[in-house]
Amino acid sequence: MSFLKKLIKADLVLLLMLSLALFPLMAHAKVFDKVAAKINTEIVTLSSVEERANLLRQKYAKSPVGIPEKELLKEALNMIIDERLQLQEGKKLGFIVDEDSIDAAMKDIAQKNGLQEGQLEQMLEREGRSLISYRNHIRDQIMVSKITRFEISNRVKVSDKEIHKYYKAHQKEFWEDGQVRARHILFIAERSSSETNRQAKLELAKIVLNEIHKGKDFAELAMEYSEDVSASDGGDVGFVVRGKMVREFEDAVFNLKPGQISDIVETEYGYHIIKVEEVVSGKTLTLKDAKERVSRILAMEKQKQGYEDWMGELKKAAFIEVSLFADPERNKSLVSRDTGKRKNNNSLKTKKKLSSEVDSRQQNLQKKWEEMYKSVEKSKVKSGKKEGSELESLEEKLKHIKKLRDQDRISEQEYQERKEKLLNSL
Repeated sequence: MSFLKKLIKADLVLLLMLSLALFPLMAHAKVFDKVAAKINTEIVTLSSVEERANLLRQKYAKSPVGIPEKELLKEALNMIIDERLQLQEGKKLGFIVDEDSIDAAMKDIAQKNGLQEGQLEQMLEREGRSLISYRNHIRDQIMVSKITRFEISNRVKVSDKEIHKYYKAHQKEFWEDGQVRARHILFIAERSSSETNRQAKLELAKIVLNEIHKGKDFAELAMEYSEDVSASDGGDVGFVVRGKMVREFEDAVFNLKPGQISDIVETEYGYHIIKVEEVVSGKTLTLKDAKERVSRILAMEKQKQGYEDWMGELKKAAFIEVSLFADPERNKSLVSRDTGKRKNNNSLKTKKKLSSEVDSRQQNLQKKWEEMYKSVEKSKVKSGKKEGSELESLEEKLKHIKKLRDQDRISEQEYQERKEKLLNSL
């Protein structure tokens, strides 16, 4: 679940990445590989970005326009960053995913793919993945769905005043065309059929029309003579609106009054005799009748904006560093961490010098992140409590100096120096 069809469809289904079909997962690398980005205390490896990019390649496989590799990697990384931030937020707020929910999702996946008991695990093993890691992936996606629904629902409130304002501004959109309820008797004689057949059907239509004029019941004659599927219902075709039937049939229907019967009408299907039962004039829906529809429209718009605002807030509050590309300018365009533009009073000369220094520091930070990655993995084995306290402390310090930089209280150069010093302390 428009953006909302990608993002929000029946309570944000597009956000719930459980497409309930088998697809490659973001593998948790057991051996160290290149660090693509850091999100607060979590590291994103290049292998996970490449695996997500493979999914996107499948998605764009039939696209007439090729997607450049770098753009594909950028999109893949941005998707992972969004998910990691959402997962972190969900855990921070105490959201949990129970095992029953995971079991139900796994069962649904197996059923939708026609898998018998045990086959899913066998398929995963053949691809070098475990059932446990797959369940963890499902758990993460359910968590993303839960926290997203929670956040967006809290942001989407549609008032009666907003509904009334939208209705007044878009009244033309709530016009309903007129409808006509009709019956017909069809004598099939397609234009490709023989002239003899067409002439015979036309003669029969004339005989039946004459019977109608003599007072015979239209519905009974339709049941006896009509060759349309509606014959069993006395020729009742329900309410007809413009644009749904062939032109000749519509023209005849909308030119008749209730109770009137047409002459013989020829269409590509053959010959028709039509009777109009009821005419409902076109009208603009009242606010009362349109209220639910307007409310849905406004809710969809607010869901889109609410999601964008929420992700902007998460990124602004987070410590995000990208090392997927060596060029720091590309990294800035890869992940927008701030919603506002910082003032820059540096001279052109200072900017060039700073850019050079940042480029050098970026390479050094890559090494620091690699060391940090190893340290995090090692600490997970030794002490979960120690890992949490140390990394949370580091995260707070990094967020603090980032905030100082964003408020122009320290320069970019000082920010980089302080950040490097903090990473050196690991």
